[in-house]
Amino acid sequence: MAKLKASWREKLYSTSEKQKLPQVVEVNEKMSQRWGTGTVVIPSPVEVDAQMKSVPSGKLITINQIREVMAKKYNATFG
Repeated sequence: MAKLKASWREKLYSTSEKQKLPQVVEVNEKMSQRWGTGTVVIPSPVEVDAQMKSVPSGKLITINQIREVMAKKYNATFG
């Protein structure tokens, strides 16, 4: 019997667990050329999803605003 594909919700939660997210890491040399120095937060997909769902109906949040929120939450230079 063939295995069913994982739903998007199963993927959303399993990614966070497998990769031990969220993580705050030092910016490496390649990233520093584009983003500068400091630390970067790699949020879990579940947290990003929750942040997007917290936006009131009719309002807008940009990816840069989500990055700022995550960076502040984890005391990182950027997200």
